[in-house]
Amino acid sequence: MLRPGAIAAGAGLFGLVFAAGFLLGTIRELALRPLLGADPARLLELPVMITLSWLSARWILRRAGKRSARWQFEVGLIAFLLLMAAEMALGILILGRGLSAFIADIFTLTGMLSFLAQALLIVMPRLAASATGSSHGRTAP
Repeated sequence: MLRPGAIAAGAGLFGLVFAAGFLLGTIRELALRPLLGADPARLLELPVMITLSWLSARWILRRAGKRSARWQFEVGLIAFLLLMAAEMALGILILGRGLSAFIADIFTLTGMLSFLAQALLIVMPRLAASATGSSHGRTAP
């Protein structure tokens, strides 16, 4: 069972990360891809997105107060699952790519690195809490 507030915090984290990714993805496709090519443009975006994910997780944790490590994991997992659903929906509805194209992209080198960066979202609240001293693992739910 999810701890109180984890769904709202996870949805908030997802919203921040998705909005940042949508903005950066637009910049990547319109400005960087024509100059550098598809893969270099995606790879250049990765550290920026990881940093923005960490900052977003830190902001969410600051608003939520001290919470347990399990709660932090739940928040990250909810955010990641929402992000994957949104990525698939965006690919299918807006970009006209099917689910098979979404999955096939994960099995390219750049796609795998992008997926791993997105999967970091699962542990990002815990990493942000550890870095800022927001939780010691034994706090309120």
